Amino acid sequence: MFVSGCVTTTTTVTRPEKRDVTELVQLAGDAIIVKEHISFPHGKADIDEGSLDLLDRVAEILKTTQAITKLTIEGHTDTTGDPDFNLPLSEARALAVKKYLESKGVAPDRLEARGFGAEQPMDSNDTDAGRAKNRRVEFKVTR
Repeated sequence: MFVSGCVTTTTTVTRPEKRDVTELVQLAGDAIIVKEHISFPHGKADIDEGSLDLLDRVAEILKTTQAITKLTIEGHTDTTGDPDFNLPLSEARALAVKKYLESKGVAPDRLEARGFGAEQPMDSNDTDAGRAKNRRVEFKVTR
């Protein structure tokens, strides 16, 4: 017997096993310190699934620390590539993190997303290691 029609496939995306990131994400003074990079695919603003547990911890800190009334999420890039691409990319990445935190129950009015492109390096852009440090998301408590 022959049956005509469309073949459908189902793709299942599985999130990596949740790990204890308590020591990797901590509130310290006027910042939430994340000791691992929030990762994104090259040239994109989609958060890598391996970074979701870090962001879950950031959301947990925000939900349990009501004294933080405003958090600025800063996106940064290295100097590789066109600055006219990197600035909007850094903004889109910060906005993606903001939207994720909102999806975890953090009130939108407590969050601000800003992109800085390569304007605020924390290390030299002359080495791979330095560029890797410059590609980052930072969390600043602005009250």
